Amino acid sequence: MGDVPESDVVPLAELVTFTNGRPHPPEGTGLPAYGANGVIGTSGRGNAGPHATVVGRVGSYCGAVHYSAGRCWVTDNAIIATPRAGVNPRYVYYLLKRLDLNRFRIGSGQPLLTQELLNRLTVRRMSRREQDAAASVLGALDDKIAVNARIAALTDELVRARYREVASGAGASVPLGELGSLVRAHVPVERIPRDGNYIALEHMPRRRLWLSTWTGTSAVTSAKSAFEPGDVLFGKLRPYFHKVGLAFVEGVASTDILVVRPKREEYRGWLLAALASDEVVSYASAVGDGTRMPRVKWPDLAGYEVPWDEAGARAFNAFVEPLARRVRAAIVESRTLAALRDALLPRLIP
Repeated sequence: MGDVPESDVVPLAELVTFTNGRPHPPEGTGLPAYGANGVIGTSGRGNAGPHATVVGRVGSYCGAVHYSAGRCWVTDNAIIATPRAGVNPRYVYYLLKRLDLNRFRIGSGQPLLTQELLNRLTVRRMSRREQDAAASVLGALDDKIAVNARIAALTDELVRARYREVASGAGASVPLGELGSLVRAHVPVERIPRDGNYIALEHMPRRRLWLSTWTGTSAVTSAKSAFEPGDVLFGKLRPYFHKVGLAFVEGVASTDILVVRPKREEYRGWLLAALASDEVVSYASAVGDGTRMPRVKWPDLAGYEVPWDEAGARAFNAFVEPLARRVRAAIVESRTLAALRDALLPRLIP
């Protein structure tokens, strides 16, 4: 480890034991199932104990690191990192994040991280007291981020439930095209600001109303579609992935995303919930062009009839607006906390 004295260095294998996950999570919903890039479903049994760190083993997420507070199932696309006796479990998670494990991968076509590679790594020695202090500070930040994520998830469920309730009592229907219009703001790459916000399909979580993730535009190399806060983004490529959400910032989006703007402010909540409903997504999946990479077109979506009640839609929007503002505040706070955590990590775990 460079000029670090040998007495201050310890093999990673003395702190952590590594085991490969196993395929085919047992059926059930009791525990989360982890793949190379986090939770991919549920499992009826676990193969990793509480406080395990999950490391992506193969593919593009090779070296990605996730922490599971409770028991979980880890697939064979990942490695289970279990702290040895006397080692703070959460410190192990932050230590492995700090190591940027992707740089140790082997292979090009199918990147791979092995137990042997991990066991050969050395790290700076830290006392249990130092481990506890680092894990406490970094963990407090991540715990607050997790609370904010839970707020977003609960409001998502609440909005969907209220929409289903109001829609079930609606006495009429209306084409989606009367509630929103497609934004055709094509932005050539040379006109995209280098300090802007960019949303691609990979930044849109499945079946989540709120778009909490975006990146910078510095690496964008092709034309994109402009969007504004309050627009609804609909993933038109492989719509069965159910990627539909409300934008909280302005920026540019992948051309594989439809940008839909409400025709009236008081229609925004209904437009969002309708476009993100199972019925609309199922319809979009059925009419999409192509077999391997189906894409839905806006004219097809615009003509689809959704339940409608003018007064109910206005009341629904009044219900959604304060919830969306609360979620936006939580997202902004979480991004600030994450930046602080990332800045502190190399200082607390050198």
